[in-house]
Amino acid sequence: MVHEKIKIPPQARVLLEQYSGYAPGEIIPHVSGLHSRSFKTWPYPCIGQLLFLDLTTSKHPDYTKVVRRLKHNHTYLDAGCCLGQDIRKLIYDGAPSSAAMYGIDIEPAFFDLGYELFRDKTRLNATFVAANLSQTSIPSLERLQGSFDIISVQNLFHLFNLEVQRTVARNLMSLIKPIAGSFIFGLQVGSTEGREVGGLANGATAFAHSIETWEKFWQDIGEATDSKWCVRVQVEETPDWFQGQRWAMSSMIILVFTAVRQ
Repeated sequence: MVHEKIKIPPQARVLLEQYSGYAPGEIIPHVSGLHSRSFKTWPYPCIGQLLFLDLTTSKHPDYTKVVRRLKHNHTYLDAGCCLGQDIRKLIYDGAPSSAAMYGIDIEPAFFDLGYELFRDKTRLNATFVAANLSQTSIPSLERLQGSFDIISVQNLFHLFNLEVQRTVARNLMSLIKPIAGSFIFGLQVGSTEGREVGGLANGATAFAHSIETWEKFWQDIGEATDSKWCVRVQVEETPDWFQGQRWAMSSMIILVFTAVRQ
């Protein structure tokens, strides 16, 4: 991806200039260099499409509530945090830098890339933990069970088939506080029909939920974990860059959701 093709979203540009201290002319060369080095080793869509600059969490309808709760000492987990960009955005938008904020991702090298991108290794207090949420046993997360008031899950569930999605959800259940009002929020790629689709890896499959199958998914997970959840879901159109991807389909939608523990 050459410099001329890199487009920095306005929110990301503000964050990089005002949080990280970049001069305007530094941003594209720095992002381009980081992208070209990292994508060769980690060819994930979040790197290849520069999705770490999208600051997805800040666009969620419950984002202001998240910032407000963090100001009142609530604990926060970004599940599948990539470079930790959304944690930096939360701090820039007023969440206390001292707040208990954690990020987990399967690829620990992302954490160092995040420090490099945002130039904050010596001042960011967030904790990053390498973990694979698709596994049934995760030793690195045992000490964090029942620790979080809020869990963010952006662009994660749609990577997996239905069985693995259930495993991911059960792991999140073990991490969130078992109290009314704790909540899990995020977005994912879905389908108007709710069906199995081709996954990111060759030969793999994933399940793209409809509103109906997503609501039922949380009902089933609640029954399996002896918990109750109120799920709010809204649909958004897919972004333009989805078109032409080998996994794209005409029925594709974006599901934006919040699941609140009752």
